[in-house]
Amino acid sequence: MIWTQAECDARFDRDIVRYVEEVAAALGDAPTTRDQFDALVSYHYNTGAIGRATLTRLHKAGRFAEAQAEVGKWIYNDGRPMDGLRIRRNDEAALYGLI
Repeated sequence: MIWTQAECDARFDRDIVRYVEEVAAALGDAPTTRDQFDALVSYHYNTGAIGRATLTRLHKAGRFAEAQAEVGKWIYNDGRPMDGLRIRRNDEAALYGLI
């Protein structure tokens, strides 16, 4: 099956709602900027790990610099660092750190 761009966009729009809700639930009432939240949604969309991530615990504890650094650890596929994942995590970490 080949998806059209419109089908891909519709699927993303449908799926992203779940990721936003899961990040919101994982963070609870922890102080979070819009940029941090957006970075965490991107991270969760790509890893599915927001609920069990050290990153989440650090963020909720207000240890934002450590949380930002934690994002960069998720660059491996089958035990090997991947350039594409490194770039994505760097972008997410940069967004997370915006003030």
